Amino acid sequence: MKSGGASMKRYAKGGSAALLSAVLLTLTACSGQSGTKTTENSASPNPSTSATTGTSPSPKAADPLGKYDPPIEMTTIRSMGPEQAFDPGENIDKNIIYDYYEQKLGIKLKNKWTVTNDYSSKLKIAIASNDLPDFYRVSAADLPTLIENDMIMDLTSVWDKTASKDTKSEFMKDGGRQLKTATFNGKLMAIPVTNSPYNQIDLVWARKDWLKELNLPEPKTMADLLKISEAFAKRDTGGKGKPFGLSLSKSLGLSGFFAGYHLYPQQWVKDASGNLQYGSLDPKMKTALKQLQDMFKAGQIDPEFGVKDDDKALELIANDRVGLIYGEFWHSAAFGSAVKDDKLMQDWGVYPIPSVDDKPALSPTSAAVGNFYVVNKKAKNPEAVVKLLNEWIDYSLHPTDENSVLVFGKAKKDTGKFFWEINPVVVYSMDDNVQSGELIPKALQTGDASILGKGVDRNARYEAAKQYKEGKVTLPNWLQYMIAGENGSMAMMFDAYKKNLFNFDEFYGAPTPTMGDKSSVLMAKEAEIITKIIMGSLSVDEYDTFISDWKKLGGDKITAEVNDWYKKMK
Repeated sequence: MKSGGASMKRYAKGGSAALLSAVLLTLTACSGQSGTKTTENSASPNPSTSATTGTSPSPKAADPLGKYDPPIEMTTIRSMGPEQAFDPGENIDKNIIYDYYEQKLGIKLKNKWTVTNDYSSKLKIAIASNDLPDFYRVSAADLPTLIENDMIMDLTSVWDKTASKDTKSEFMKDGGRQLKTATFNGKLMAIPVTNSPYNQIDLVWARKDWLKELNLPEPKTMADLLKISEAFAKRDTGGKGKPFGLSLSKSLGLSGFFAGYHLYPQQWVKDASGNLQYGSLDPKMKTALKQLQDMFKAGQIDPEFGVKDDDKALELIANDRVGLIYGEFWHSAAFGSAVKDDKLMQDWGVYPIPSVDDKPALSPTSAAVGNFYVVNKKAKNPEAVVKLLNEWIDYSLHPTDENSVLVFGKAKKDTGKFFWEINPVVVYSMDDNVQSGELIPKALQTGDASILGKGVDRNARYEAAKQYKEGKVTLPNWLQYMIAGENGSMAMMFDAYKKNLFNFDEFYGAPTPTMGDKSSVLMAKEAEIITKIIMGSLSVDEYDTFISDWKKLGGDKITAEVNDWYKKMK
């Protein structure tokens, strides 16, 4: 029940090439496991016919960053998006990034096939015919099939021996949760395409100018937030139309509100007996839903929210009719009307989600992984895939002029183009934004930008925030200041990370069989009952009926499957 991501598109429209690149890199990392970018860029040639032709690794190649001499060949398959950039005269089969890996590691990369769409369908055919490459990318749904059919390699010892110190450290920044998603019966069977679970932080965005105008407190408690919602819904809009308190759309986006009541719908949580239970079944959901229903009845919520998408709901914000919304760290990108003609028109503040009591609210998050890199059981040099990963991690942590080609191509600097997708193994930082939440505010306070390192994302955010502080009030500068400034959303992310204010979903495996069959229906039913209760067309007590129906319509079977998985993962 996170807020929708449609407004990120506006973020990309407003900035320079450097900001555009930085924003879209962040968007890819934030988009979780389902984005087309992260699901499609893979590879998967034949194990028997594409087996590597190189000799056994040289002693030097045993070094995590060492080079094969003579070089070896590794086959893969790829899916490239329409926005994929290449330097002049280059393509996915021959390019400066593949050349870099050959020169640096002695690994010749060969694509068995490439597609621009339908990667998943073609991969399924390749799996069925056992016509697979040395390494390739698969979805979480396909991974169990490969394991059950003994088609991929156990990487446990390969990882132990070949993963660099930096790589191992990076994969433990969430406590090893995402790495564990690739572990079956104690064996590491794949390399997870990691993402940051901390990017999923929930926050409250509120109009600071209205708080001051109405002499209201900042939303530090749930009582504060409810008082603000009530007051905003009565505010004089100067003829712009009926105001509302809390912004809501048909996507709901209420995970932060429920977390304020220590509720985690659509997550799997531990019950009193130590088993996993679907968080939406908590009977205390009725308390939070009753509060939302009361807010709706009091005119604090748009009566048409049930049929409005995120963009439509944002129109009320743009028109100064709503000034309170639960959102994520990037949500200032949704407020395209905040700055006009280099003048601040809407003064927003961002705050940690308030709690209903003295117990801090936790942001719901997940270590679930949508995609993995696997190594063919017949590959001669499985460690080469880990070495490719090491090189990517090395760039991420220690960017240099030499390795910058992995992201920027021959230019070795940001041009706003997508060269980085050429890389055959890509994972995303778990804590880059967390670190930015500490470092950028420090740099803004001291003027010492050297602490930021060379990462384009962090430096682009710093420069924009710095320009805003210097009086250059543009929309791109303002939205980055709201994210990266001293009291910005990233600073709150860093604080939440330090204090461990995240509630991890206890289930992070591939969808169970019954989930695949029933989840879409059950989730639609859940959204429907919540919407109807908020709007008052159903009583809050009808939520008990939903719980009963959920169990009968496949929920009990899903719960049993989830707990079977949980026992195996302990």
